[in-house]
This record gives sequence, structure tokens and C-alpha cells, in this order.
Amino acid sequence: MKKYLILLFVVFSMVFLSCDKKAEYIEIDSQVVEAAGEWWIKFSKAGYETGYLKVITFNTAADIATEMWLSDKGNWKDIKVKCPVNISDLTFGGTGLVNATTSMTVTVKNGKITKGGGLSTSGVVTDKISFEIELSTEPSITYKAEGTRKTGFIEDEH
Repeated sequence: MKKYLILLFVVFSMVFLSCDKKAEYIEIDSQVVEAAGEWWIKFSKAGYETGYLKVITFNTAADIATEMWLSDKGNWKDIKVKCPVNISDLTFGGTGLVNATTSMTVTVKNGKITKGGGLSTSGVVTDKISFEIELSTEPSITYKAEGTRKTGFIEDEH
């Protein structure tokens, strides 16, 4: 019985000693952190509208304050472009942007992020994003994109 108690003590000691005593937090330190995020966006034009699609914006490898990636993660037209951004007024856009996933070029116009300017589908106040987008594969068509930042609430997942 004594050897079982010692074995039990050793096992419990190993479990408790192996636990982290201090919680570690990841600090987000990016030049475009104010514009970066996951978004639920609808793309529309006359007679056409998608449902909500996940789009992401994030910093480039160079992590400079004047450009960010804009990607639909293959959920719509397979767009992934480095887009000029102005962090001070949360605007973005550019012409002839090279798409990293296909041979088309992309133009993004009138891009704007409005802090606290949107409502999620469940009514939570969150950031709003809007922009117009043109694809070289569809030369005379301008799509309007509007949506809100992902809230993390399950009822807002689309």
C-alpha cells in the first residue's frame, strides 16, 4: 500500500509541477492592427448579391503601416491582394493590384472601416467595412462590398 501512495504522490507532483504558473498572452503588435481582422461581407451588383462570406485583412510580411493584405480566402473570387491603406483615417484602396492567387488584377475603391459603425446579425455593435471592387476578368462590373467585423459570438457566424 505504501508503494501505491508513493506512486500516487509522484504522479500528482509531476502533474502539478508541469503546469504553467503564469498565463501568457499574445501581444498583437502590427502596424495595421486597427484595420486587420476577420469580416463577414456581402458582395453585390445589380441583380446579384452573395450571402455573408468571410474576408480577412492583415499585415504584410514587411509590416508597414501603408499596406495590408485583403483576402476572400477563396470564398468568392479567390482574391488576395496587397492593398494600400491609410491607418490614420482607416481608408484603403488601389488600382491594378496584383492578385497573388490568380492572374487577374484588382481595383479596390472607396475602402473604409468605421469603428463601431456596424451591427452584426445578432445586433452586436461592431466595426463596419465597405469598399468597391473591380476585377480585370469582369472589366465593366463594379461590386459593392459591405459587412461587419467578426464578433466571435456563435450567433453571428454565417
